[in-house]
Amino acid sequence: MNCLRCNGLVVNDDSFAVQTGSSSDFHGWRCVNCGMIVDDVIRDNRRVSSQTRRATHPEHRRYGGQAA
Repeated sequence: MNCLRCNGLVVNDDSFAVQTGSSSDFHGWRCVNCGMIVDDVIRDNRRVSSQTRRATHPEHRRYGGQAA
């Protein structure tokens, strides 16, 4: 899998983080090159954000004789 930011190698990242005395597991993807991290929450938020932008700005990203 390739990174969306830098096109680098993305690997499965299962980490264990200790935050304020409680432990939590992290399961996601991390780019070896630039360090970008994507997990389920980030992916879902990006999906919702892109759907909202398309709904509020349907003319956005048209090319040719139309608005760009």
